[in-house]
Amino acid sequence: MLVLPERYYKIMVNPEQYVSLDNMSKRNVSHIINEFAKDLKNISGKCMDVGCGPGDITRDILLSALNSKATMIGTDIMENMIEYANKTYGDKERLEFEVLDIQTKNLPEKYISEFDHIFSFHALQWCSDIRQTFENIYCMLRPGKTMLILSVAQYAAFFESLESMAQDIRYASYMGDKKKYVGPFHYSARPREDLKELLEDIGFQVHHCSHREISNCMSTEKFMSFVTAQYTFAFLDKMPHNLREEFKNEFTRMYTEINVKEYRDRQGYSKLHDEEKETDISSAFFILVAYAQKNVS
Repeated sequence: MLVLPERYYKIMVNPEQYVSLDNMSKRNVSHIINEFAKDLKNISGKCMDVGCGPGDITRDILLSALNSKATMIGTDIMENMIEYANKTYGDKERLEFEVLDIQTKNLPEKYISEFDHIFSFHALQWCSDIRQTFENIYCMLRPGKTMLILSVAQYAAFFESLESMAQDIRYASYMGDKKKYVGPFHYSARPREDLKELLEDIGFQVHHCSHREISNCMSTEKFMSFVTAQYTFAFLDKMPHNLREEFKNEFTRMYTEINVKEYRDRQGYSKLHDEEKETDISSAFFILVAYAQKNVS
């Protein structure tokens, strides 16, 4: 059984260390921002970043891609992330951070029809009510204004390992509904089409919608440190220490097992090369990217 060192688990829910591990997210976001640079550079109004985390990407990548007159509100469900973001990256003129559950059925009135553009990167895969999520985004946009999102669509090694853990009698009472741990499009046979149809049904005009494969080159150790700092893993704080460590080791083992199998299938190898370690090989997953506009009427 694969057991990772104790030091690896002490990173959990620490915004500063979260920032130190989010290079993969930064690369993905930078790539998408560059792709849509022509559409973004003239945006000069009020914007929101949904699922902003500690706020580094919001300030350093998103805000800098917009017109210098644009302002930004970063929102996240994690209070400690928002507190850190305001202290570290907030300013009175262009950038502030607030707590918001994007799946809420009671959207604060102050957000309705207030925004010229809304971003969301690597966050919406955790929304079990994806329709409510996009309806809220639609409501927050002003007529004719736009959103750009990147969400993880399918990630077998991650989602399916976590889903299995939620069905394990040892952890189920802490984790709750297993559906919370699988992206809303993970089991879809046509994720791009399903997302596009959903957005159009809500009222968006979809200018771009794509389904893409990308690689995660982080070691398993760093990846697990990064993802367990997210809100989805808040249940770990409720577990006794020994059960928490057992969960993390078992989750890592299952993730690695599926990842190795998929890696071998992709490479056509029956075995890993001698120099390759199971915890260091890259993993492949799929994302959805959408750029859409709220109807004027």
